[in-house]
Amino acid sequence: MKPFLCVTILVTLCVSVGYGAHDLTCYAIIEPDTGTEWIEAGVPITPTLGIANLGDEAETNFPVKFIAIDEDEGDTVFADTQIVDYIGPSPDSIEVEFEEWSPEGKCDEMYSFVVDYELVGIVGLDTDEDLTNDTIRHNVTCLFSHDVGVIDMIWPEPPDEEPDLYDEGSQITVTATVENFGFHAEHDVEVRLVVRDADSNNVEFWHALKNIKFLDWRGNESGNPYTVDVCFPTYTVLNEHRFYMLCCTELEDDCPHDDCEVRYPPGIVEEAEAFPGCFTLEIPGSTISDGCHVKFAVPHSSLVRVEIFDVNGRWVCSLKNDIFEPGHHYSHWNGRDGAGRKVAAGVYLVRMEADGFKAVRKVVIIN
Repeated sequence: MKPFLCVTILVTLCVSVGYGAHDLTCYAIIEPDTGTEWIEAGVPITPTLGIANLGDEAETNFPVKFIAIDEDEGDTVFADTQIVDYIGPSPDSIEVEFEEWSPEGKCDEMYSFVVDYELVGIVGLDTDEDLTNDTIRHNVTCLFSHDVGVIDMIWPEPPDEEPDLYDEGSQITVTATVENFGFHAEHDVEVRLVVRDADSNNVEFWHALKNIKFLDWRGNESGNPYTVDVCFPTYTVLNEHRFYMLCCTELEDDCPHDDCEVRYPPGIVEEAEAFPGCFTLEIPGSTISDGCHVKFAVPHSSLVRVEIFDVNGRWVCSLKNDIFEPGHHYSHWNGRDGAGRKVAAGVYLVRMEADGFKAVRKVVIIN
């Protein structure tokens, strides 16, 4: 028996005296270790639980279960149960291994770069006389192996007087903030700033490229930063042109949706909304009684399909199936199926597909 297991079991025994002949405890999540805060998407884990007998009777043929829950969605994404043949009387302990589990990352909208998992270990024994020590929980955050993106862009404000536009020849120096969302430190990350015409099919006016020599990851112990500010060369404004700025990291990473930031400089384009840097799907307000509003973003001209399904995957109706130009678009589902009948109360899925992008959002209809 490992020394640290002995100490743990002895301490548990001291506080559990008097619980009787039958008492099993799930005292530790050994793999991934409870000291672990981060796990890597796509890297297999063999979940392992530590089980100890605090009772004075041996136990046979009892179940031990491991569960992983996506905290944001509330869904169980992995579960496995093992039947243990035998554990001796106190202070015997065993380690129980489960089927291999590969945690998944999340890359379906801007800056949704992590998945928070709750890990649960449970030992089951019908004759157990103390159920308070049967379950153990631990929270971990899953990161993609490699994922770097731009999270902010700043530049000087235009003159304060009307019409609040940059004059011809004005010089704009852009500083972009780049963040490492991934599990590993990165070297030689290229970051590109592009100025494009907002009126003429995205014609490129100007671009600049910078290199980040080293960018640490958020779980490091060295204290090195996992964000860095990148200052680009100065751009000289061309008159009579509306423009926007697109800043992207050029690392071939696991989640391209969070690579870019797109902005219009203040005052350059009146009454215009910035071109999105990626496809997104949003449902403002997820519990509704009279249908729902659907907001989706399109970074380039694309065929977009938005459909409604019930929680069992059955098709309900189609909201959009058309080519959309770059920008933010809106639709409304009136809570009726394709035949015009009002749907029953319950959970429904809004699914969007466009140019390889897929996203699903839940909505609850209450009648």
